[in-house]
Formats: sequence, structure tokens, C-alpha cells
Amino acid sequence: MEENKTAAPNAAEPAAPRPKKVRRVGTVAFALLLIAAGILLLVQQFVPDFDLLAIVRFAPVLLIVLGAEVLYYSAKPDVEVKFGWLSVLGCAFTLVVVGCAALIPLMWDYAGPARDQARTRYNGELQNAAYEALTDDPDLKARVNMLYANVWFNHTEQGGYTLQSGDTVELAVELLPNTYADAETFAADCYAITQALQEAGLPVTDYQFNSQTGRSDSGVHYSLHYLASFAEGLTADQLAGRVACTWQYEGNVYDSQAERDNAVKAILREEVIAAFQDANNGEYPGEDTIRQEVEQRFAELYPQPAAQDAEALPAATPETAA
Repeated sequence: MEENKTAAPNAAEPAAPRPKKVRRVGTVAFALLLIAAGILLLVQQFVPDFDLLAIVRFAPVLLIVLGAEVLYYSAKPDVEVKFGWLSVLGCAFTLVVVGCAALIPLMWDYAGPARDQARTRYNGELQNAAYEALTDDPDLKARVNMLYANVWFNHTEQGGYTLQSGDTVELAVELLPNTYADAETFAADCYAITQALQEAGLPVTDYQFNSQTGRSDSGVHYSLHYLASFAEGLTADQLAGRVACTWQYEGNVYDSQAERDNAVKAILREEVIAAFQDANNGEYPGEDTIRQEVEQRFAELYPQPAAQDAEALPAATPETAA
């Protein structure tokens, strides 16, 4: 009986799940980017006018490729998607290399020798043209101590530079020192120089005038700065209101003549007292002595116009004043 017995069949064991394929996203994008970068860099070497920077602006397309790669492999049930960080870092490094290569021609245009040579040439030509424009007024020209131009190109060109609309041409004019008694006479010469240069057709966009009266550390400094477009239609008197005046004494700068005079007299007062005490065994001088000595020293520092100069001018009468 036992021999006729058969063993009960074992229950069928479930089949083991099939392992998923691992797909690292970024490999395809990295490969395509390497191919494109190599082609673009070769083209840049052999095509002078090729604008690589314009192509680099399409770099976000790489994100689209990565996204498409993720969607494609995520839709497959037998694929496990993982990011290939080495490929992503390789993409970023490649973009940096291509971007730097695209910027090199642009930086060369801004900082290369061709740009500096063109600026130097224009600076010299404009300086000579400015002096020539003042030839018809020799007295005005003689009051120019120094004049120089400074050109700034706000555009780039392949193969050379020329002045174009939108470029900046600065003209700095230093007028003779000890020439101007007030801001009005200083502004009058600035106005005359501007008119002469504009009539000569010089493309100046920015004027800067300076002059010094008195010693460099103890005088009056006049400065006037304006755009050429601003000066159009204005008179010399209107420009005089924009003259910046600073008063100096021994390196200190004051905003008004009264402030400078008060400060100078205070310094002179201390000097007078110290000198008197040294000469008189520490005795303190009287106020009249101090005041007289201070006024005398101040007059030596800042002499008033001579009397004969004032007499040379006709006295104003009611008729002439009218």
C-alpha cells in the first residue's frame, strides 16, 4: 500500500522579480554637449566673424535635453533612473570652457592693443584740433595752460575703431593760474572756448575746466564741469552760476571765502601771540596789537588790487550806471 502512495506535488514557487536596468541620466546630454562644443570651438578658430557668444546663449537647451532624457527613461518600467552627477558636472565644466572662449574676443576688443592705439590716436588728433580751433583768438588761446582729450569707445568693431554716435569724448582744459579774479571771468573763458570748439565741429561730449588763483595750497580753485548738450543755449552768466569755488589755506579746503578768512585769521592770531610772548618773556600782547599784526599778515597773504588799477577804471556815474 505504501508503495502505491505518491508524494503530493509541491506548490509552485513564485518567480523572482526581474532586476531593473539602471540608467544614469546625463550621459546623452554630456555626449551631445561635448560634440557641439568641439564643433563650435573649431568654427571659432577658422571663421573670424563667428559669434560664439550668440550660440552660448542657447545653453538652456541642455536642460531641455536632460529633462527629455529623464521623461523617456522614467516611462520604462524596467529602467531605474539615477542622475549621473559626473556627467552633470562635466556639462557644467564644458559650458564654462565654451563661455570663456566666447568672451575672449570680446575682452580683447575692450582691452586689446587695437583699442588703446585708436584711443591714443584720437586723443592726439582732438587735442591738436582744439588748439587749432582757438587760433582765431590768440589771447584766449594764451590763457590755456594745458588741454587734453580722452576718448572712450562705447562700441566694438572688428578690425578697428572709429568715433561713432554714443561714444564719449572728454575734454579737460586747465587755464592759466592767477588769471581770474572771480567766477564770472573764469566762466566767460570757459564759454568762449566751448563756443569755438563747437563751431569747429569737434565731437566733444564732456567739458572739464579748472584754474587756480594764488598758491597751490593757499589759493582759490575754480572748476566747471558740464555736458556739451547742457551748454547749448546757455550764456556765460548762466554757466557762471555752476562754477565750483573752493578756498584753500595750507592744504585745508573751505567752501566760502568768509570761512577761509576766519580760519586764516584764527591761525594768524595764534602765531602772533606766540611770537610776541617769545620776544617779551611770556607777556601777553594787547588786543589792538594782535588785531593790527593779524591784519597786516593777512594783507600780505591776500593783497588787495593796487590803487592805480582801480583808478584806471572810470568811476561809475548815474548816467553810466543807467
